[in-house]
Amino acid sequence: MDPTNDELLKGLADGPLSQHGFSDKLKKRIGANVEKQVDKQKKWMPWISGICTSLALAALFFTVDWHEPFNQDSAGIPGDKITLRETPASTLRSTDINAFRVHSAMLIGLRKDHPPAGDSPEYSTYRTLLLAEEQGKLSKVAEGEGILMPYKTDFTKITTQSQVSSNEEYRMLKASLSADGSGSPALALKPSKPLKVSEKLLFAGNRYLSISQTVNQKEQGKEVQSEYVWVKELPDLAQAKPQNALAPVRDPHVSLSKLYADTAQPAWKADNSLDAQLSGSNASKSRQLFPDGESWAIVRNQGEWVPKIAAYSSPAEQDVNQYELREVRLKLPTSVVSYDRLTVGWKDILQVRPDARDAFTSPNDEMVGVVTDRDIVVYPMEGQLIPMPLLSVGLTPDESVVMVQWAVDEPFIETWKKKSRMLLGK
Repeated sequence: MDPTNDELLKGLADGPLSQHGFSDKLKKRIGANVEKQVDKQKKWMPWISGICTSLALAALFFTVDWHEPFNQDSAGIPGDKITLRETPASTLRSTDINAFRVHSAMLIGLRKDHPPAGDSPEYSTYRTLLLAEEQGKLSKVAEGEGILMPYKTDFTKITTQSQVSSNEEYRMLKASLSADGSGSPALALKPSKPLKVSEKLLFAGNRYLSISQTVNQKEQGKEVQSEYVWVKELPDLAQAKPQNALAPVRDPHVSLSKLYADTAQPAWKADNSLDAQLSGSNASKSRQLFPDGESWAIVRNQGEWVPKIAAYSSPAEQDVNQYELREVRLKLPTSVVSYDRLTVGWKDILQVRPDARDAFTSPNDEMVGVVTDRDIVVYPMEGQLIPMPLLSVGLTPDESVVMVQWAVDEPFIETWKKKSRMLLGK
């Protein structure tokens, strides 16, 4: 204690004060003592502030993830380093990939287009693969030729069949409704004759197919190539006859009017005036070959299946009748695509794969498949896309997705595994 404090205490101990309040001398001593205590506190304040700042910086250092950004090369996928969104550091460790369990199966149908070569015209081949969990990880369970399509409570196999005459060939899509795998095998050989009629699958799902046709025949003494698109129900393939393809409107097919029961007709009539949509010299030569809404297609458009109506033209300078697919403001009903929902933002997908051209997510939001020109890579999801590939499937040039079907939970997944191994092979 300061000596002046002893004097104060001694003075106070002598008895009652002889005046009201404190004397001037006592006031000065009390004031001086208070100023000393304040000065001592001011001297410590910078030290305390510095210590608190240091502790805060130390806490920040130990809680921030200072790992390298995810490198796609390290996962066997070409590409540059990218900066991740706010992903927990624990999800980026390679050992954690085993923690992701898959509770769904993915059946993917692919079409490969073979360009003309020499005397061989263009043709297409197909394959189907099933991705599901095997021994605790996502694997390719089965793969084989043709399109294996879930239909009602079983499967049907769609293949290309050939009918050859002396100087021409018909190549048309056929469906085998047999569930025992005894249907006709897929046709993978090059055409042996000039193609009179050829068909290409654009979409397969539930009970519907979207098909493009190319027909070569003589009109007024000239060889003319005509191209068409149709949507058909699966049983329609059994009724299709090669000779009907020369006048394709006779073949059974599903019009937009039939699918939507006429309720959506104003939507495509407003958007698809043929003359208005064909520009330049083609506009005056456009012709409506079929009633509006008869010829249309189901095509893939960056994460979803969409309907597009066909606008036909017949340029005088070319011996070909072609179509152009036009946008229509319609949403495909669940009878066509029972599940077709992309739950990841396209910008988020491009952050991980800048070369992505398509994507699809599982109904239970546990994984997302990203399609590029060279592969399909499946990533896990936990509220967002986790950039740790579960599986990569290579694609060949000119190969595209025509079907994506899902099975979720047991016993459906195990049934799909068994059936696909039997009908496709491994």
